[in-house]
Amino acid sequence: MDAERIKLAEIEISRAGPAVVARRLTVPGTIAPDSGRVAHVSVKLSGTVAELRKNIGDDVAKDDIVAVLESREVADAKSEYLAARLSNELQQDLTARDKSLWEGRAVPEQQYIKSRNAAAQSEMRFAIARQKLMALGVNDSEIMALPQAPDGTMRSQNIRAPISGRIAERKVEAGAAVGRDSLETELFVIVDLSQVWVDLAVSSTDLPMVREGQPVAITLRGIAEAGAATIVFVSPLLDRETRAARVVASLPNPDGRWRPGSFVTAAIAVDRRDAPVTVPVSAVQTVDGRKAVFVRTPQGFEKREVVLGTRDGAIVEIVSGLAAGETIAATNTFSLKAELAKPSDED
Repeated sequence: MDAERIKLAEIEISRAGPAVVARRLTVPGTIAPDSGRVAHVSVKLSGTVAELRKNIGDDVAKDDIVAVLESREVADAKSEYLAARLSNELQQDLTARDKSLWEGRAVPEQQYIKSRNAAAQSEMRFAIARQKLMALGVNDSEIMALPQAPDGTMRSQNIRAPISGRIAERKVEAGAAVGRDSLETELFVIVDLSQVWVDLAVSSTDLPMVREGQPVAITLRGIAEAGAATIVFVSPLLDRETRAARVVASLPNPDGRWRPGSFVTAAIAVDRRDAPVTVPVSAVQTVDGRKAVFVRTPQGFEKREVVLGTRDGAIVEIVSGLAAGETIAATNTFSLKAELAKPSDED
C-alpha cells in the first residue's frame, strides 16, 4: 500500500513505545455532589421574604445577593448599633478633652479616670452592637454604610450566597414568613458541581488493594472519554449487609458532564508499572488465531505476530514480537486484515 492508499483507507500511523500500564479493579459507582461544595442558605433572624433575586437553576457567585428580607429584629439591631456608635464617638471626644485638661492640671485626675472608664464602656457597647449585626448576617461593608443608608432600608437584610455554584433548591416564596417559631429557616440550596464525588462500594476481599491517592478511570455510557478521578477516602467500616466498604473518589467536572445520580463504572489502578513497549488496542488484530499488528514498511505493511501483556484502557503491552520505536498501523487495521485475507494473484 502506498501513502495515497493508506490515506484513503484512513489508517493512522503511530509508534510503539513505553507507557505506564496498570492492573485495575473494576467496581460500580454513583456520581454524588462533593459534600464540601454544598451550601444551605439559611436565615438567622425572623422576618418576611421581601424579594427573591435568584431562582432554581440560576448560577451564583460567592457573596451574590440571592434574597432580601424585611425584619423588625434587624431594624432594632441597626438602630442599636447607630446609637452605640454615636454615643461612643461623643464619649471618646469627651475623654480626649479630659485627658488634655488633666495633663494641663486643669481638672483632677479622678475626673479623667472616670471619663476614661466611661469611654471604655461605650467602646465595648459599640463593639457588642457591631457583633450582633454580624451575627445576624450583616457584613462589614453594609455595617460601614449604615450611617448614610436611607431610613427605608433599616429593616432590610440582604441574604448572600456563601459559595459559588448553582441554585439546586428553593424552599420559600416571596412574602413568606421565615425564621424562628417553627418557621422555615432555609431559603436555598447551592451546589458547586465543578468537582464531584464518585461513591464506590468495594468488597472486603478487594479492600486491601485499595488506598487513598490511587487514580481511578470513570466511564459512563454515552460519554466517550473516561474521567480521571483520585481516591480521597477509604472507609474503615464495612456495611453489615453487603460486607463492602465505602470508597470515595474526587472527580473534576468543569463542564458539568458528570451529573449526580448517574451510575458509572470505576476502574481503580491497584498496580502500576512501566511497560517498555505498548500500542493502541485498536492496532491489534487476530489473524489465524494469533494476535498480530501491522508494521509499516517502505512498500506498505507487514503482519507481525505479537504476544500481549497487560491491557490498560486504550493501550496494551507488547511482551514480544515488536520493538519500541517501530511504526505501526494504529486505526482501521481491520481493512489490512481483510486485505491480507484476499487470495494473491499466484493463488
